[in-house]
Amino acid sequence: MTTLKKTIQEITTSLKGLVEDPQVIINKDYALGLFAVPVFQQAKNSKTNPMELAKKVSEALNKKKHVFFEKTTPLSGYINFHVSQHYYQEAVTELFEEKKHKKNNKTAVIEFSQPNVGKPFHVGHIRSTILGDVVSNLLEEIGWKVVRMNYYGDSGSQVAKLILAMQELKDLPKIKNEKDLLAYYIEIHKKIEEDPSLAEKSRSILEKIESGDSKVLKELKLVREKSYEAFNRNYALLGIKFDEELGESDFIEKSKTIVKECLDKKIAKIEPGGETLAVLEPELPNLVILRSNGTTLYSTRDLALAEYKYKKYAFDYSLILTSSEQNLYFKQVILLLNKLKKPFAEKYNHSGFGLITLEEGKMSSREGRVVFLEDVLNQAVDLARQQIKEAYTEKELMKISHHVGIGSVKFAILRINAEKNIAFSLKKIVSFEGDTGAYIQYTCVRAKNILRKTKEEAVIHELNNSESIKLACTLSQFHSIIEQCAENKQTQPLCDYLLKLSADYSEFYSKQPVLKAESKQLMQTNLALTKATIQVIEKGLKLLGINIPERM
Repeated sequence: MTTLKKTIQEITTSLKGLVEDPQVIINKDYALGLFAVPVFQQAKNSKTNPMELAKKVSEALNKKKHVFFEKTTPLSGYINFHVSQHYYQEAVTELFEEKKHKKNNKTAVIEFSQPNVGKPFHVGHIRSTILGDVVSNLLEEIGWKVVRMNYYGDSGSQVAKLILAMQELKDLPKIKNEKDLLAYYIEIHKKIEEDPSLAEKSRSILEKIESGDSKVLKELKLVREKSYEAFNRNYALLGIKFDEELGESDFIEKSKTIVKECLDKKIAKIEPGGETLAVLEPELPNLVILRSNGTTLYSTRDLALAEYKYKKYAFDYSLILTSSEQNLYFKQVILLLNKLKKPFAEKYNHSGFGLITLEEGKMSSREGRVVFLEDVLNQAVDLARQQIKEAYTEKELMKISHHVGIGSVKFAILRINAEKNIAFSLKKIVSFEGDTGAYIQYTCVRAKNILRKTKEEAVIHELNNSESIKLACTLSQFHSIIEQCAENKQTQPLCDYLLKLSADYSEFYSKQPVLKAESKQLMQTNLALTKATIQVIEKGLKLLGINIPERM
């Protein structure tokens, strides 16, 4: 149990018989006391003035000795708890040890990234990709076994249209990369609008994909190869790896058996036009699960994927991360799994995040309004390189600029609440001024440089100045922030915490000389606070998938 948790436990125990069901909160202003307990509900229940009640309880607590808090003060209906020197010493010292959560024997399957074959890996894909990676890291940190899964859209209508383009557009250059695929995609959409008969040809190609036509599958292989090459370059730049990679094409046949199951259980019906419709009304709109020509859809294949995940991993929790545009769709899929009485339906979850848009509006592959992620990442690395003024070897410069550039892009996105949209601007995302990932990286590098200059032992003694106390209070919250982020599948609180820690350390460093401290004891204490700050920033950024350069 962490020192922070022990202290909260001590506070709640000490309040027994004084405050019913006390809610312990952390004060933003540590000068008031690190912890506080409001007494408004208790005062309301007992028809007492909350300020008088807080004063009475505070006086009772101050008559006894406590381990982790030394005194309490009442203020405006709150009881504020001022932690003891023992709290600071234990909370900082525990950060030196690499604590591993016990394995909880639970398995989570996290599905993320999910690019469509034949479409560009644009900047919008980064959100699902890095969110899924960080959520996986956080769950692993608190003891889960995590399966990182990528599910490629490799047999949808976009693939059929690209094969049609390869057949019809003989004047376009040979396809060499994903940018050529985009050019084909844009052009075929123009042609389809001009000649509606081409849409029927596209549908016919889709049928041939599902039936295994050898000629069409050969053309499909080229589209997949060029797409996967681009996907893998982006994943390498981001440092992303998966435990399992699947494609929609893996579930075509299995998905049709689920359609039959839906019909047999009378939770689906065949419409006059030939489509098979899952009946979800009145809870949600009905969902098409099979086209009239017998070909499958995303919905059909997603149902089969859900069964596959559970059969293989017997997961305790499953999460799919996509844009919020798909919120309704996944509610429909999960409701259908419930209607099918699948044993895993209640464990199957979806989380939608805000879109990343261009300044002129939503991205569109059809219109060619796309910012390629690989271009953004490479530009970020170049911008980082331009800002590095020190003399380094070419190899060092490349490594530093990569860590700083990629890290800044990741941090800028992870710091924004996942539900919010991002109006994409490269200049803003890679800015190294203000509340950025580069600022946190630099704080850690600077702190490491201090430790390199001394062999003095890092031992925490009594804290006797406001900067040290403030830094220790922030450091003590690290483990609870990690647990909060893991439980809520959030990244923003960890980003904000690391920014605050960096700011607190900078304030401490500017006012409390580390290597030129007034005494040996003070130097050891300042070194201990520096070492703990390094440990926390390194761990925090690692969980966010961000590397720290050795020098900056």
